[in-house]
Amino acid sequence: MYNDLKSRGFSVGKDSLYRMMDEVFDIYMLTRMERYDPSVIRREMSNKKVYLYDNGLATALNYTLSEDRGKLLENLVYRHLREMTQEMYFIRNGWECDFVAFPHGREPLLVQVTSRLDTNNLAREIKGLDAARKRVGSGRTLLLAESIQPGFDVPEWIRVAPVLDWLLE
Repeated sequence: MYNDLKSRGFSVGKDSLYRMMDEVFDIYMLTRMERYDPSVIRREMSNKKVYLYDNGLATALNYTLSEDRGKLLENLVYRHLREMTQEMYFIRNGWECDFVAFPHGREPLLVQVTSRLDTNNLAREIKGLDAARKRVGSGRTLLLAESIQPGFDVPEWIRVAPVLDWLLE
């Protein structure tokens, strides 16, 4: 953001940008999620994923996120999971797992979200969940999609569900 503003001719300091971003998070417009790591220091120093509290805001502002159904679905799933637990992370080590949630008193929940699940992206989504299982240990695995192409095999350790059905459970 700093480099983008500087290239447009705006004079702004990095500290000012950090303060403005903190204010945006403080008013519950945006929220962030850390990358999973057992080390608190490495987790704090890692990149974070940012989510909107309200998908309607993204659409109303014609934000680029609104053009990507997958990002909107991921944002929706984030908000739903956040109601279950505050302890949530993502994993990115070669493969990405969208969410690793640790609900209190229950086993971890590993979640992948995609707009359309088909033969083109099935292997990638499974690899993300598998990599997360290896990193976290055990846990329930969930693959959520808005639309699911019928007729392909998914390992029995993965539950596949339409996002809407999962939200209504």
